[in-house]
Amino acid sequence: MLTAASRDGLASAAHDLSEGGLAQAVVEAALAGETGCRVLLPEGSDPFVMLFSESAGRALVAVPRTEESRFIAMCEARGLPATRIGVSDPGSDSVEVQGQFTVTLEELRTTSEKVLPGLFG
Repeated sequence: MLTAASRDGLASAAHDLSEGGLAQAVVEAALAGETGCRVLLPEGSDPFVMLFSESAGRALVAVPRTEESRFIAMCEARGLPATRIGVSDPGSDSVEVQGQFTVTLEELRTTSEKVLPGLFG
């Protein structure tokens, strides 16, 4: 499905959530694109589960605003759930998960770059 969406210009990027969950995918995407974002978790959802669940079959997909309706229709036609959870924000230098936390890209980059050297010297 993501191959078709990409081919048709409905998805500009995708990241599966099976390793690190939504939190890890958002961090990696923000750092790769050097852009901030705002994430709004679905009302009534458990933030821990939404951010860190590594369940198979979930993906973070970047969809151009102009193609959101077509992307949702494609998912519905295939019986796949799709939930809009946020927007990228090129003017921002932080990742915000509304109601939970905000962290700067610089802090994310610094922390990310320290992990392996810290473990392996």
